[in-house]
Amino acid sequence: MFLAKDSFVKGAFLSALGGVCWALSGTFGQYLFEVGGFDAVWLTTVRLLAAGVIMLAISFAKKGRSTVFLWKERLDRIELLLYGLLGMAGVQITYFGAIQFSNAATGTLIQYTGSVIIVIYVALRAFHLPNKSEMIAVLLAVGGLFLLSTHGDIHTLVFSRNALIVGLMSAVLMAFYSLEPRRLLHKFDTLRVNGWGMMLGGILMFFIRQPWELGGGTLDFKCLLATGGVVLFGTILSFFFFMEGVRIIGSDLAVLYAAVEPLTAAIVGILWFGIPFGLIDWIGAAMIVSTVFIISLAPRWGKGKYGSGEPEA
Repeated sequence: MFLAKDSFVKGAFLSALGGVCWALSGTFGQYLFEVGGFDAVWLTTVRLLAAGVIMLAISFAKKGRSTVFLWKERLDRIELLLYGLLGMAGVQITYFGAIQFSNAATGTLIQYTGSVIIVIYVALRAFHLPNKSEMIAVLLAVGGLFLLSTHGDIHTLVFSRNALIVGLMSAVLMAFYSLEPRRLLHKFDTLRVNGWGMMLGGILMFFIRQPWELGGGTLDFKCLLATGGVVLFGTILSFFFFMEGVRIIGSDLAVLYAAVEPLTAAIVGILWFGIPFGLIDWIGAAMIVSTVFIISLAPRWGKGKYGSGEPEA
């Protein structure tokens, strides 16, 4: 009994640590935008290429030639291309774009509404209305986003329209990112799927912006550290912490504990950048984050039915 309890605490801690690392990645991104003068396109290119190389190198070291098995069958190749080009590249550039137009806390919170988009999509695909728990989650997400973006005044937009539009695009692509690789993740491990997905996304972004084209940014020592932080915390450490948590306590519970991500992003943003975050912002944030708990704990959810069970990697 004591061993089981200790294992659960360890799994919950590692899952939450994964969420903290994702939040730090977004905050480092905000530093690069505000202080370094970089943009989301450059950062997405660098992050995906660096992360793809590192994760595939780890996969080759652990699994050898089986790392390339994903390319043997035509359907696997098509799904992997969709996942890498539209899922990985799309969700990364819109996520960092939302941060660039607002801040790490706001961008992360808007992206978290992607969980309700998954609910709506699955309901439409199955030709049924969302159940009671799902409807509550949808209403909370809409209400939370309304408070966060307007502070309750329909005539006022607290942050830029671009931040809201790009953030919602990020939420939609996050839903796609979560649902698209289900079959691949049942057939192959997450290290190979995500490694190839990041590499493909990075290659696509390379043709849009080469890493040496800084776009007005200044890559001094601090910005170099921040870029390394995006790759290290947002990809390598977050991935391994979260997946180890999944191994110990399962994906459904791991997602719940990883939901500390937007809370961490808000706290770090307030302390580091002095982001104004008032009572209404906290209420809106709580409403959005609560949707993750409601959806994950609803009886119909679980066993990977609604996606890979992983937040944004």
